Amino acid sequence: MTAITVRPITDASGFHAVETLQRDVWGMPDLEVVPLHQLRAAVSAGGVLLGAFDEHATLVGFCYGFIGLRDGELLFYSHMAGVRPGLQDRGIGFLLKRAQRQEALERGLDRMVWTYDPLQSLNASFNLRKLGVTASRYYVDYYGEMPDAINRGLPSDRLEVDWWLRDPAVETRLTGDAPPRSWPGAPAALAGMMRGGTLAPQTALDHREAVVRVEVPATFGEMKSRVPDLALAWRMASRGVFQHYFALGYQAVDFVTAPGEAAGSYILQRQTGPHPGPHSAGRSVAAGRKGHL
Repeated sequence: MTAITVRPITDASGFHAVETLQRDVWGMPDLEVVPLHQLRAAVSAGGVLLGAFDEHATLVGFCYGFIGLRDGELLFYSHMAGVRPGLQDRGIGFLLKRAQRQEALERGLDRMVWTYDPLQSLNASFNLRKLGVTASRYYVDYYGEMPDAINRGLPSDRLEVDWWLRDPAVETRLTGDAPPRSWPGAPAALAGMMRGGTLAPQTALDHREAVVRVEVPATFGEMKSRVPDLALAWRMASRGVFQHYFALGYQAVDFVTAPGEAAGSYILQRQTGPHPGPHSAGRSVAAGRKGHL
């Protein structure tokens, strides 16, 4: 990977570049693009817009968030994060999220929150395994109908993740020192079964073990374009499973994959008490639309 520099975007030319990159990353119509004047206003009011630039000073990725208030607590909502097509999966998204974490810490915040499509397995692996987030909130059709190329045609369900910024386990993930975890024997509450050459969802909601697996297709984007009815079946099946187990006190704590497999697996673990992080002591929180990193 060429040298990448991450820095704040604070001028009109940078805001224009972010407008263009939104179209490139998500195939957005103009109506969906967060415009220059909104970016300018948010940054002027304390929001954070970070850009990733290559050696030619060309914008190749960005992340955008802003400070707000939720349930009486300060929060930083990480709204958008994306990397130019062709440069994804090269570590640029990781550099952006690491820099965004530092911005939140400098503002005295302990927790960051964002949303993503739970059926996008690459994002699940990045969020849960690479960054060390957890998730226990599921939103049905969070944005309503979305007309962009990546999201159109399905309910816009989202998982909201918690990133405990000062948690030693998170810091270990960010340094790459965390050994891979294995979860032998965890039963599947949702599994993919090959039927007629397609991967169909099959649920089993009676498991009450401390750890359960929730499988999702490895190539959901391709499934949406080729077999939209099957993609909808996965949306509805996974929605029911996540809602069921979150209501029982489970939390998504990891995502595991195996080379060549047709599905990856969320690891849901039953929680016996509040998260030991700063939030349980009533400290500040930091909280997205979408991510494609």
